[in-house]
Amino acid sequence: MKVFIADDHPIVTFGVAGLIRQNAHMELAGTAASSAELMDALPDARPNVLLLDLNMPGDDFSLNVQMIKEQFPWLKVIAYTQYCEPDLIRRLLREGVLGFLPKASTKEDLYEAITTVYKGERYVHNSVSFAEPGASKELPKFQDDFRKRLGLSKREQEILELISKGLTSNLIGQTLFISKHTVETHRKNILRKLDFNSSTELVRFAVQQGLV
Repeated sequence: MKVFIADDHPIVTFGVAGLIRQNAHMELAGTAASSAELMDALPDARPNVLLLDLNMPGDDFSLNVQMIKEQFPWLKVIAYTQYCEPDLIRRLLREGVLGFLPKASTKEDLYEAITTVYKGERYVHNSVSFAEPGASKELPKFQDDFRKRLGLSKREQEILELISKGLTSNLIGQTLFISKHTVETHRKNILRKLDFNSSTELVRFAVQQGLV
């Protein structure tokens, strides 16, 4: 099993790489610290399994998953992250991620996750507890910037990126083929979800999150 690690924390990569090398059935195919490094390395590395950190420099994690599924359809993806909200996990599974493994997991959990998804089977760590459908209609209250970002829809993230590039609502509407009114509605929702009051705060947030 050829395993690739995508994570921007060197100590995490070093530790996980060591565990993979200890397993006689696994081989370290490579590492990357950003989405750009990852996409550059995958064609030559050709791993079977990818351990993907969600909060890396570069493209949004959803875009990373989408590009991987399009360009490397054989690759089995495990989301390897500290963010364990059920809504996030459901979203990842819908978008094509096959496994979910918290970073607080044990060595045995790591081996089990890799082996399971390598076989084409879904793996979700047993610490994850999904709420009953309809138990709560509200998204969890995210406590840091990345968690806040997860509360935005794909369309809202697109609009946030265009706002931060200085586009007016008219230009954003023309770019996305939606009305100015729809853009303004999305802008208000973004401000509300991020708990901001101005476009200046939106631009600063987008820069911090690597969206521009």
